[in-house]
Amino acid sequence: MKSCNVPPPRCAEQGQATVEYTIVVLLSVTVLVARPDVIVELVRVLRDIYLAFVYAISLSSLPI
Repeated sequence: MKSCNVPPPRCAEQGQATVEYTIVVLLSVTVLVARPDVIVELVRVLRDIYLAFVYAISLSSLPI
């Protein structure tokens, strides 16, 4: 086993980021396999939110 060259509290944290990224990737793949149309739905929702944002900005008046 490879020895840790950092102080003890940090030594236990070295593989934590890899585990977190692995979990996020596995969950993302699971969602995409279970519902392949989720990307289209996400794009539609983001477009609707953007259109609402642009509409709200167009209604606001600039202070003079």
